[in-house]
Amino acid sequence: MNKAIALVLVGVVLLLLPEPASAQRFGGDFGGGGGFWLVYVDVGVDVDRSFGRDVGGAVTLGGRGFLQTGKVRLGGGAFGGGFVDEGLNTAGNRVQGGFSAGGFTAEYLVVQQNLELVIGGMAGGGVLTIEEIVSVSGEVEDLRRRKESMFVGYPWVRVGYNPAAFVNVGLQLGYVAGTQDVGGFAIGLDIMVGLIP
Repeated sequence: MNKAIALVLVGVVLLLLPEPASAQRFGGDFGGGGGFWLVYVDVGVDVDRSFGRDVGGAVTLGGRGFLQTGKVRLGGGAFGGGFVDEGLNTAGNRVQGGFSAGGFTAEYLVVQQNLELVIGGMAGGGVLTIEEIVSVSGEVEDLRRRKESMFVGYPWVRVGYNPAAFVNVGLQLGYVAGTQDVGGFAIGLDIMVGLIP
């Protein structure tokens, strides 16, 4: 986590440096785009809810798209994936599952240069799934599942870099909060490509 904070601080310092004459803004005054989204979420599931196994956080993949006008980006995104610590619980049964979320996204560009500082977030829905595979003598006997749908909010601060006028790579630090007692810090990486010049 300290490395992530140091990376954000370096990004903020770089944002404050004078902009080179050749620097171009991603998205311009009006544009749009889409891209790849990788998010690690500490979903905060306790051992009692996960059939006696600490499943840890979830590594998720997804995508996002947006339209941009001036310093505002509006769009949508979604991501989903599995827990990082799936395995056997104290009863010897496999515990697995994952987390997914998606919804409306909004971002405000505080600084928009070759490097950018963005405050944003996502609001929508999510699903947490936890399964215990009960086996007897190696044969699957039963599948117990907890599946909870919820409202999800994900506010973030993002530092982005434009290696080209139509490409933006960003790092997000945020917090995912769900209405079913789910929530924790999240770190995301996205790569976006401008589709409208």
